This record gives sequence, C-alpha cells and structure tokens, in this order.
Amino acid sequence: MRIQFALSILFIASCADEPTRVGEIPEPPTKPAASPAVVSSESNASPPGNERLPTPSTDGATQARFAGFQAPIPASWTLRPEPRQFRAATFVVPAPGDGDQGELAIFAGIRGSDEANIDRWEGQFQEPTGGPGQAVVDPLPNAPFPTVLVELRGKYQGMGMPSPRGGMAFLAAIVRAPGREILHIRLTGPEATVDAAREDWLAFVGGLSIVEGGQQ
Repeated sequence: MRIQFALSILFIASCADEPTRVGEIPEPPTKPAASPAVVSSESNASPPGNERLPTPSTDGATQARFAGFQAPIPASWTLRPEPRQFRAATFVVPAPGDGDQGELAIFAGIRGSDEANIDRWEGQFQEPTGGPGQAVVDPLPNAPFPTVLVELRGKYQGMGMPSPRGGMAFLAAIVRAPGREILHIRLTGPEATVDAAREDWLAFVGGLSIVEGGQQ
C-alpha cells in the first residue's frame, strides 16, 4: 500500500570527474530496445509512426532542452550524449563528498499506465525484508503540468546489474503536458546523492515549459 508523503527539500552539491553507472531502468517489454549494432545517430529512433526525438542541449549550463521542452538545471549537472530509443536526455548528477554520482534520465513516449510503470519500478527495488519495493506516490502541487512524483529506496537492481545494490534511491516524475508525449524524469543513485540533488530535481520538474515551435 502506497502512502502519501510531503517531499522534504535538501541540497548539497559537489562535482566529480567521471560518472559511476548505477544501472538503467528498462523500458516496458512491449517496446523493443535499439540494436547495439545501430550507430548512435539511429539508436534514438522511435518505432514507426513516432517522430525521432530531438538532440538534447544546454544553454549556458543553466537551461536544458529536450523533446520539445526546456527546464532549469544547475551548472554542476553534465549532459551526457547518449542517444537511445525513448531517452530524450541523460545528465550526470554529482555526488556530495566522495560518494558515487547519480543519473538523471528523461524518457519521452513510454507507454503503459502510471500504475503499471510504478509496479515495474517497484520490482527493481527490495525492502529490507526482501520483498519488492514500496513506492511513495504524491502529486506535485503547483506544477506547470499534471505531474505525479514517485520515490523508492532500498536495494536496487537495474538492467545489466548482476546483483542488487543497497542504499539506493529513485525519484521519478510522470509528466503529462497537453499535446506532448508523456515524460518520465527519473533520478537514480546512492541515497546521499539523490537526497543532495532533490531540491534541484524538484526545480527541474517544477520549471518545465514547452519550447514554442519545438518538436513534439
């Protein structure tokens, strides 16, 4: 049973050099993954009938553009060129102190109900008792678009990870903007890193806007 919660605001930020990969949250099985043999310029292609996602960019290290949207980012976040199917943008999020970095992954056009996607994310986490993760779900008040926030903590095992990793956290925003693909904005990393980035993540989600004339 999911409980409603009030998001606390914490912020600590420091930079690190190279990203530590924390695994990837897989797309729904009904959506085929891009073939590893395809060159990067094509690995971001969507299935027939969907437009190809535009290349993400940053403006003065303070504004990010992706999938027809823009949002404010801190200068410490680094855009990682990593085109792939449904992924609109990827940012490396620095860790406090000597901790491991996190990853902010933005997906556009993933199908399925909110419940189905949240169930899938819960299945990637383990409670201390060994059971599946229990997500905390809450709407984001005063958001520019209807937005659902999801939080998970515990042992995490993403796609390609040989075993669960403890002390992990996951923040996701499911955003529905009129006339646009559904966005999944997902921050994954060690708890200390995710907690330190929470304020910036909330500002990113709360500051979303549609780029006029931008690709849908």
